[in-house]
Amino acid sequence: MQATQTLSETAKDVIRRVFQRSESDEPIVLWWDDGKYVEDVIEQACSELGVHLKIAEETPLELRANPVDGEQVWYIPHVKEPADKKGNYDWFRDTEHIGGEVEMSIEDLTVHVFGSEQLQAWELKNATQSDSPEKRREIARILHDQLTGGQLPTLEQLRTRIVTGGYTDPVAFVLENGWADIDDDSGTVEDMKDLLTSEGVDAVVNETEPAGIVTGTRRWAVAEWLIHAGASPDQFPTKFRAETAGAYDLPELKSVLNNTAAPGRIADRYLSEAVWPEVISDVDASWELVECLVDAALEHRLWEEWHASFEAGNYKECLERAEARFEALRGSEGFHGEYKGAYGPDNAWTQTWKQAAEVARLAHRLDTWDEGAADDVVSLYADEEEGTWQIDNAVLNLVVSGEPETSLPGDHPATESLDDLRTQLQSKYVDYLEDLGDLVTETVEAGAPFIEDDHAYQFFTKESAGLESGQTVALFVIDALRLDLARQLADELREHVATMPADAPEFAIEESVWLGTLPSKTEFGKAALTPGEVQMFDVSLVDGDLQPLRNNKRVTTNRRESLLNGDGWTVTREEDEGWQSTRVAYFKNDLDNIGEKELSDLEEMLARRVETLAEFIGEKLEQGEWDQAYILTDHGFVLLPHHIKPEKISRPGEQTDSGRRWIAGKDVDEDSPGVLLDSSTRLGYLDANVSVLTSPLKRFSKQGVGDARFYHGGLLPQEFVLDFISITQG
Repeated sequence: MQATQTLSETAKDVIRRVFQRSESDEPIVLWWDDGKYVEDVIEQACSELGVHLKIAEETPLELRANPVDGEQVWYIPHVKEPADKKGNYDWFRDTEHIGGEVEMSIEDLTVHVFGSEQLQAWELKNATQSDSPEKRREIARILHDQLTGGQLPTLEQLRTRIVTGGYTDPVAFVLENGWADIDDDSGTVEDMKDLLTSEGVDAVVNETEPAGIVTGTRRWAVAEWLIHAGASPDQFPTKFRAETAGAYDLPELKSVLNNTAAPGRIADRYLSEAVWPEVISDVDASWELVECLVDAALEHRLWEEWHASFEAGNYKECLERAEARFEALRGSEGFHGEYKGAYGPDNAWTQTWKQAAEVARLAHRLDTWDEGAADDVVSLYADEEEGTWQIDNAVLNLVVSGEPETSLPGDHPATESLDDLRTQLQSKYVDYLEDLGDLVTETVEAGAPFIEDDHAYQFFTKESAGLESGQTVALFVIDALRLDLARQLADELREHVATMPADAPEFAIEESVWLGTLPSKTEFGKAALTPGEVQMFDVSLVDGDLQPLRNNKRVTTNRRESLLNGDGWTVTREEDEGWQSTRVAYFKNDLDNIGEKELSDLEEMLARRVETLAEFIGEKLEQGEWDQAYILTDHGFVLLPHHIKPEKISRPGEQTDSGRRWIAGKDVDEDSPGVLLDSSTRLGYLDANVSVLTSPLKRFSKQGVGDARFYHGGLLPQEFVLDFISITQG
């Protein structure tokens, strides 16, 4: 039954009727309220009728003061005979001659709002009676809010709001709030039960206590979602066989998730308790119910079956299933970044299944990485779509994603299995690094490796057209930007550029693979990124020390800056100084510094640093001062799992210089530990015998060099295969 008028429209009808019955030519209507809840309603009615309104502030007698002509309404905010006043107060003996009286509170006026259905509306008035002033104020607020707006409620909706304290859907109220602050007197209990059964919740018909009503409603709703997802209704008791009307209608609990401001609380309630374990155990294909986001019995069975499939090596199936569960738990994103119909991306259940998907993806890559079509180790590692660089990125992200299962209830099976899976994968990652190192060794020993690749020492020559175009150019030289981090940085910059204002310049962002200078040490890598003829750069032994040379002179930090300055570059290490030049070379070493300090949250810090680099470089681009920019690096790095320690091996006597991962000397040869880089490798710049380690688990013993799990200097692709980023305006 729909309300036919607003409160003010109904008040106008009441006032008109009194005027019409009056014997006076200038009638006065006395309106007695009960609590001042319809004062603004009467003000609006009088304004629209064009009649004068007087409001009694202290006593009704003051209404006789300052008389005016014409039709009037005199409003008194309390009842005619207040209970707190003694005696019989006959305030206006002549009302029958001056007009008429109306004794109507907001509850009384509400009855008239429903027009011809007033008999049923009187039931609503009975439901609104309360001896509690606080409760009556809340009821009056609901009546006022619902009956003064543009969209008027039905009688059932209004009744529901009054019983539930503002909700229009009694089922949604109980599912989200339980009994909450609703009175537990028998009348209110019966009202709530009637409201629920009218919505089809037959499970509460025989319940007489609030707790039973709440439990019955929630079990009914869980059964409804299971049935909607594909469970057979015949598996449930008759009173719980709640089927949604059609494929496009939502189960009640999903509707609640569409509207709630606290999805985490819903998850804690409906994924922590096994509601229908006997039904779930009899389901033949539990993964057909993956879209059902309630009942711990289902959640646990899904995980147990997923884990069994993982242990059997069915990683592709595990990936598909974990992604499906993650996407269902996350829900769909709205225009304003909100998630509806599920628990959102930050919930512990969502995060656990997200990590399960990443675990399965990583396991699949570790299982199949050597089946690729790449015919050389650089392409095998660096191919944008299929390269094994994605394994390194996945391992780092796996650590960054933490241990989401620790926030789940203790009986969730993921709390016992997910940590073991992470440990297993990190051990397999080390095995992958060992095998990749063996491939590098084979490549080098086959002779003339990497001759088809671009090398970092050639950068200033090969990119001379852009560097010497006369345009404004910025170089961002970021130490230890491993290939996967560089690609993440490029992606974040693309997102930044795509969200720039319409009047901002446009940029094209491209990536290319380059090989860093060997050994993959900072001194050699930075020295290679200096202007000058290609043939004038080399790495040679000078008095037993391996040194980077430009024009036969060692490239120290000061000389590197001198070479850049001489070529017209302004060198800076500050984010807000030195940028006034048209050619700026910005150097930053913090990634290397972060790694070498071996901080406990190293992976998280590396990931965050990429984000801050993207923000910084993006801001520089947005300023529109640069026609061309390059993001370069000197080397990458290897990052071993926490529980892995490399083996320390002795430096042979033939070496005259060494680092953690390399030795050099005129007598270093094929019998030295590692893989020999000499004239036969035809690197073009290496004029010395250098043996470099390819095993991730070995390092040379040297004073001052510890067992850090972050390192570089060797010949694993992670250490020397690089990604350079080119950014062009226009």
